[in-house]
Amino acid sequence: MAKRCPRSCHLCPDQLQDDLVHGVDLGERQLLTSVNFPDVTEQESLDRIVATREYVQNLHLNEEIKTFCINKNDGCTIWAVAGECDKNPMYMKTHCSPACMSCELFTVEGRCPIDRNAVPAWKEGDLDAMFTRLISEPFLSQYDVQVWSMDPWVVTIENLFSKEEAERLIELGGVRGYERSKDVGSKKPDGSYGEIVTDHRTSHNAWCQSGCRNDTHVKAVKQRLSEITGLPEINSEDLQLLRYEKGQYYKSHHDYIAHNIDRQQGVRILTVFLYLNDVEAGGGTHFNSLNITITPKQGRALLWPSVLNDKPHDQDWRTFHEALPVEVGVKYGANAWFHQFDYQTPSSKGCIL
Repeated sequence: MAKRCPRSCHLCPDQLQDDLVHGVDLGERQLLTSVNFPDVTEQESLDRIVATREYVQNLHLNEEIKTFCINKNDGCTIWAVAGECDKNPMYMKTHCSPACMSCELFTVEGRCPIDRNAVPAWKEGDLDAMFTRLISEPFLSQYDVQVWSMDPWVVTIENLFSKEEAERLIELGGVRGYERSKDVGSKKPDGSYGEIVTDHRTSHNAWCQSGCRNDTHVKAVKQRLSEITGLPEINSEDLQLLRYEKGQYYKSHHDYIAHNIDRQQGVRILTVFLYLNDVEAGGGTHFNSLNITITPKQGRALLWPSVLNDKPHDQDWRTFHEALPVEVGVKYGANAWFHQFDYQTPSSKGCIL
């Protein structure tokens, strides 16, 4: 067909040149004028197409991402010249990304730039200072605090939350719906990371988001965790509510996620694990290199860092741990993870992956 009917296929040299003038290599064939935008001249549209083509040719994006970078409407160029990229950015920068020169937004780094002036929650020495405060007054009078290790820190606090609060968290997990727990998966073309189900982790979990995070008991627990750690509540992820049935486990792993160093929220710096019920047998948290095992007990909170005291953006490899298999009964728990920077704002904008 292309050889026998080149003009019908729009492949004649004059047609190809005309198509390029109208930017068909950038997506939809572009209009050059419009009665709806009488102030936009044909020459301005032509100039914009030339500038757009130069922009796209100089993009340093992988080929798969470039396939998303197309003008999806024949009015994109005219609208861009008319200033619609700024007036209507939600639509324009995704549907007319070449004309708006916004193709970088198809990458997580482009959508979610890091604020280099943001102040981290922990600077050098702050990790030790927090744990030292926990084992001093007034905390010692208020809570039963036990130190299992000081380098790295592993600490438990008894009765940090009430039976009523624990039972409510278990109930909320059921309301939200427990699903098979996942690990971090492979990197996607846009720079974000997927999730993957593996035999490395066989528990089920639910995320305490939306209405759950506004529950009175949840708010009280999260505020208390912020108070004892001195870390902003906004730096905390939503609670991850967990259920381990008989035989279920989470093999040796670390809570530090390396690629978070390049995300707005920064890396996880501290884990507070809440034991929501007593377990008849098994289900302990075992720190592999420290040979420490903490048994589940309702009201008990287990705290440990994921980073180093003198380099609080760097992983502390000594805090690898595992959830041992439940032998009898069911284990319920909750993870509260704190990050170096604001987590909640990037989360609301889809910038945490």
